[in-house]
Amino acid sequence: MHVLRNLGLVGASAGALVALSACATVESVERAQATADQALSAAQAAQASADRAQASADAAGQAAQRAQSSADAANAAAQAAAAEAARLREARAGERG
Repeated sequence: MHVLRNLGLVGASAGALVALSACATVESVERAQATADQALSAAQAAQASADRAQASADAAGQAAQRAQSSADAANAAAQAAAAEAARLREARAGERG
């Protein structure tokens, strides 16, 4: 969001520079435009970087969900195995006793 706001500020600044160009020298307007162009380029690069970071975060979240599901399944299997072992122990004890 900050990047989009900055892009708006860059656009507004560029518009203001055009409006003031009647009072400024050609060189100063060109310098100001070059600075605005650099700022816009930096803002676009920052937005692209933020987009990549968000995609990485989304992928990490999905991986964490898959890992949690695997852990839950493993826990359920361990509990079932423990219950079965207890049942078998009880059955053997009943056969002996």
